[in-house]
Amino acid sequence: MAYANEKLGYERPWGFALVAILGCVALVLVDLLTKQIDSSLFRESGGLELATALLYGYTAIIWLWTRSGDEWRVHWQVPAVMLLMMGREFDLDKKLTSIGFLQSKLYFSAEAPMMERILGLVVIAVTITVVVRLLRYNARIFIEALRYRTLWAWGVVAAVALGIVSKSLDGIDRKLAPLGISIDPALAAKAALAEEFLELLIPLLLLAATLSSFILRRLSRPAAQRTIQ
Repeated sequence: MAYANEKLGYERPWGFALVAILGCVALVLVDLLTKQIDSSLFRESGGLELATALLYGYTAIIWLWTRSGDEWRVHWQVPAVMLLMMGREFDLDKKLTSIGFLQSKLYFSAEAPMMERILGLVVIAVTITVVVRLLRYNARIFIEALRYRTLWAWGVVAAVALGIVSKSLDGIDRKLAPLGISIDPALAAKAALAEEFLELLIPLLLLAATLSSFILRRLSRPAAQRTIQ
């Protein structure tokens, strides 16, 4: 099956990144203009959080758009990760159930309805399947790309590193309180804002990695054809 985008996006694939950046800026500006700045950037479903979630979905679409049908069948777990991350940003793990997919009492107590337990088990099964397939079909490719210092692979590494840093900043005042360390509220607010921006950078890096991988494939195809000839 040929690539789905023989014209659109094929000539200037980085145009997809420009659309994503402009979309993020627009969402944040609309949010800032319609809400108070001190609550706009931090609130649930605010401009930053919404932009982050939508970017994950957008990256999944771009991955599918720039890959062949054969690759879909083998590597569908890659865009699936983006969609799972989008659901996590929308807090669907908490909104779709009364307890939350990651809470053990959802499965080992009578507090939640049976349908919620079944839904939780389905989500966990899908997540495990995605992880197993990533290890089986993508781990070796990823490690080799790191060895050859491929841009898309190190973009993924950077995204993971930002994820770890942003997670450490999440509720840093609450995390340090049991250690007897108090954080100034202004500093905690700055940490929360930094966390939101770092979380926004993660899907942007994954989008850049997706486009970089696509461009690398385009460049390697003519070289391979010349070698055959």
